[in-house]
Amino acid sequence: MKIQEECKSRFESLIANFIDTNSSFENSRWQEIETRYSEPHRTYHNLNHLYQMLGEYDLVSKELKDPEITLFALYYHDLIYDVTSKTNEEESANIAKERLSELTIENERIETCMEHILATKSHRLGDKCHPDTSYFLDIDISILGSEETKYYEYANNIRKEYSIFSDADYQTGRIQVLHHFIENIRLFHTDFFFDRYEMRSRHNVKLEIHSFLKGELI
Repeated sequence: MKIQEECKSRFESLIANFIDTNSSFENSRWQEIETRYSEPHRTYHNLNHLYQMLGEYDLVSKELKDPEITLFALYYHDLIYDVTSKTNEEESANIAKERLSELTIENERIETCMEHILATKSHRLGDKCHPDTSYFLDIDISILGSEETKYYEYANNIRKEYSIFSDADYQTGRIQVLHHFIENIRLFHTDFFFDRYEMRSRHNVKLEIHSFLKGELI
C-alpha cells in the first residue's frame, strides 16, 4: 500500500503542474497507470519497479534539464508490457504522447519524453540524444546494481514474467540480453550511476550468466 500511495502521490503532484484543479482527470490518468502496472503477469515491471526508479530519480533530479518530462517518461515507459510483443516501447511512447498532448505540453517536450521511452528498447544512446536520456536509461537499469539477494529476486521475477517460455528458450534469450549489457565498455552512461553501480552490476550479471551455464537458476 505504501508503494502504491507513494507512486500515486508523486504522479498527482506532477500532473497538477499542468492542469487546473480537476481530480477526475488526475484520477483517470493515474488509474490507467495503476491498472497497467498491476496486471497479473507483471512480477517485475510493476509498481515496485516504478517505486524503485523514483528513488533513483530523486538522487539525480537536480542534474536533469527537464526533470518533469523525465518523470513522465518514468511513469509511462512500461505502460504496455507484453513479453510476446516487440513493440512495447513504441506503444508506450505513443500513449505517453497522447496523454501529454492532453496536458497541452509543448511538442518538443513530448518528443523528449518519447525519446526517453524509445531508448529503453536498446538501452543505447543515439548520436543526438537529449542529455536527460542517459540519466533515464541508467535509472531504468539501476536494479542491476542491487545487493545480491535483491538481484536474485529481480532475476527470479523476470523469469516469472517469461513463464510461458521453456527453460531452454528463456535461457537463450536471457543470456543474449545480459551479454548485450556487459559487451558495452560501460553499462551506465552517466558518471554518477557508473560510480555507484557499475562494478556490482557487472558482478551480478556475470553471476546470472554463470548460473545458466551451470544449469542452475540464480
